[in-house]
Amino acid sequence: MKTPEPSKYNILYLDSGSGIGGGQRSLLLLLQMLDKHRFTPFVGCLGGSPFAEEVTKTEAQIIPLALPEAHNKTDKVKRFTFKDLYNDFSQLRVIPQLHRVVKQHSINLIHANSLAVALLGGIVAKLNGIPILMHKRYATSYGVLDKICEKLLNRVILVSEATRWEFASAAKQTLIYNGVDLETFQASQNEVDNLRGELLSEDMSHVESRGKSPILVGVVTRITPEKGIHILVKALSELKKINLEETVDVKLLIVGGPYFQKDHEYLESLKREVTELGVENSVIFTGFLADTRVVTSLLDIVLVPSIIPEACPRTIIEAMAVGRPVISTPLGGSKELVTPETGILVPPEDPKAFATAINTLIKDNIKLTKMGDSARQRSEELFSIQKNMTLTESVYTELLTLC
Repeated sequence: MKTPEPSKYNILYLDSGSGIGGGQRSLLLLLQMLDKHRFTPFVGCLGGSPFAEEVTKTEAQIIPLALPEAHNKTDKVKRFTFKDLYNDFSQLRVIPQLHRVVKQHSINLIHANSLAVALLGGIVAKLNGIPILMHKRYATSYGVLDKICEKLLNRVILVSEATRWEFASAAKQTLIYNGVDLETFQASQNEVDNLRGELLSEDMSHVESRGKSPILVGVVTRITPEKGIHILVKALSELKKINLEETVDVKLLIVGGPYFQKDHEYLESLKREVTELGVENSVIFTGFLADTRVVTSLLDIVLVPSIIPEACPRTIIEAMAVGRPVISTPLGGSKELVTPETGILVPPEDPKAFATAINTLIKDNIKLTKMGDSARQRSEELFSIQKNMTLTESVYTELLTLC
C-alpha cells in the first residue's frame, strides 16, 4: 500500500554561503518565490556569513553548517587546486552533522547549490533514502569529481547548455535558465537619477536631456581576475584613440567588490592601471552595490568581459530584464544568452574589440534602443522567475513522488 503524500515537503538547500555571487542571488530569489503552501525551505550554510544574513530576509530557516567555502579559483580552466580538494575532503566530518539535520527536520529532498556541497549532500541523501538534485552553476570541468557527484544525484538542473555533462544521461539533466522577477526588477527614474547623482556628482535638475549626460557602460560582478575587468580598462584607453565626437563622454562603472586576497590585490592593480593609462576621469569604482536593479538600469550598456567560461551570468539576464544591450565574450553560457538582436559578442581578452563594439553602439542610438527592446523581449520569453519556478517545482514534485 502506497504511503499517503504529505501536504508539505521539507527541502534542505545547501550552499557554502562564503560570499554572495550570482549563484547565491539566484538561490535567494528561489527561496523568496518558492510555493510555501507546498514546500518548507531550510538552508544549510556557513553561520554568520553574508549569505546567511540575506537568507534571514526570507521565510527559510537557517541551519549553520561547517560547509566548504567557495574555491579561490586561480586557473582559467581547472577552477580548483589540490588545496581546494584537500579542504573539500576534510569537510567529510560534516556528514554526521548533516545526517542529524535531515533526521531532525524530516527533510524530504536536498537541493545542492554547488558541487562541493552536492558531494556531501549526496552521501547523506543515499544514507537516508531521499532524493537530491544539484543546480550546476559552472561551465568548466572538475573531472573525476563531476563523475563521482553524478552518481550520487537524482537530477541536475542546468542553467545553460554550456553546463551539460556529456557523460551523464540526458534524462538526468534538466535545462532551466536562471530567472528574474521581471515585475519587481525595475527601477524608477527617481532611483536611477539619485544613483547617477551619487556616483557622478551630477545634479540631475540641471540636465535637460540624456544627451548631455555621460554614456555609462559598466560591469557588475565580483572583482576577480577571471572576470576580465582589466580588459575593459584597456578598452576605455583604446576608445580614446578612436575618432569619437567630442561631445561623447563615456564613463566606465566597475561595480562590485573582492572576496579573496588575490581579488583585493587585483583591485589594486586595476586602480594602478587606470592611473597609468590616464583614464582616471573616465573610470568609477563604485564598490559593492546590493541593489543591482538600480545600477543595471543606470547603465546604457552592460559589459561582460569574462576570460573563463561562465554558466549563466546573472548580470546578462538582469541587463536584458531592464532592456539593456550586452557586450560579452562568447564563453560558456553567454553565447546562448546574447544574440545579434540583443548585443554583441567579442573575442575574449581583446580590448580593441570591446572598444569597437562600445563605439558602434554609442554612435547609433537607434541600434542601441532597438537592442535594448529586443533584450527585454528575450528576457520575457526565457528568463521570467515564474517560468523558472514552475519548472523547478515540477522537478521537485517528480523526484518526491517517484524516488
